[in-house]
Amino acid sequence: MPEDVKEDIEVEFEEVEVETETSKSDELKEKAEKFREDFKTKAEARTEANKEKFDETLNKSKDVAGKVGENLSKTIDDTIIAMKALQKNFDTRYQGYKDTVATGNISIDLAENKDFYYLQAYLAGIEKEDISIEATNNSVTIKACFENIMKNIESSEENPATLIVSGIKVGEADRTVTLTEDIVKEEITAKHNNGTLFVTIPKRIIPKTKIDIE
Repeated sequence: MPEDVKEDIEVEFEEVEVETETSKSDELKEKAEKFREDFKTKAEARTEANKEKFDETLNKSKDVAGKVGENLSKTIDDTIIAMKALQKNFDTRYQGYKDTVATGNISIDLAENKDFYYLQAYLAGIEKEDISIEATNNSVTIKACFENIMKNIESSEENPATLIVSGIKVGEADRTVTLTEDIVKEEITAKHNNGTLFVTIPKRIIPKTKIDIE
């Protein structure tokens, strides 16, 4: 084969190879570009889907939190109402208890002159054996025990007695009277008559001493 023909063939072959390589390069670029576009589209779609799912989860969480808050608020309100009702019931029962307990409920009168205090206590239905008097240097305490009607009624299993109305205070009671002057507690006297206790209390007379001035 002549040398010039051989050279022409080699040149043409090289040009074909170059064109082939260029064609392949362009095809790869197109594929790469298409892959990038597809990847970008899918990534954006996935991002949007994740955002929607996140928003949905967030809204559900808000709904749950709102319902929990409403239920908690309702529970607290119900608890407060129940506590108020319980307190009112307790107050009513306690007041009823105080109204029927005699503690500290001995009625008295107190008078005096320059030598004595006179104390009168009203203890209807109380025997003198159920009354006690205590004294200090400037006070007198009266103690008594009040009982209701049931004490005076015979009751048995066959014929039991039932208390229908309780208008009389019952239980132990005491009343302390504090006096403004010292007293002679050893000389106190007391009389009990028809439910009235009358107590005579001597005042302690402290003699005054005149002081000479030099």
